[in-house]
Amino acid sequence: MFPLPHGETITRLRRKMVEDPYSGELTQGRWEDADELSIVCAAVAASSTTEPASPNRQMVITSMSVYGPPDMDVQPADRIRDSRGLWEVSGENAAWKNPFTGWRPGDEFPLKRVVG
Repeated sequence: MFPLPHGETITRLRRKMVEDPYSGELTQGRWEDADELSIVCAAVAASSTTEPASPNRQMVITSMSVYGPPDMDVQPADRIRDSRGLWEVSGENAAWKNPFTGWRPGDEFPLKRVVG
């Protein structure tokens, strides 16, 4: 499956672990100081959009799927920045593997953005 000749480069953001000044335990740092990793030749595809009914707010939840090279270093607590904006990684990185040959065409993981 890879490389995708018309894929795009996306950026994975991961917060650094920092020491809590009060407890001394390690905790996630600020997004402003996040580590960045470029993932090249990714495909970002629309998955779904929902508008939950609520009398007090207008909310839209948009889901996307990212398809990329095998073994992408992406975790559910990460964020992804692409040409459409900033997204939350909303699930595990799923690795595809052919059960007969062991061929790994790539990985897929879900994204989500909530507005409103």
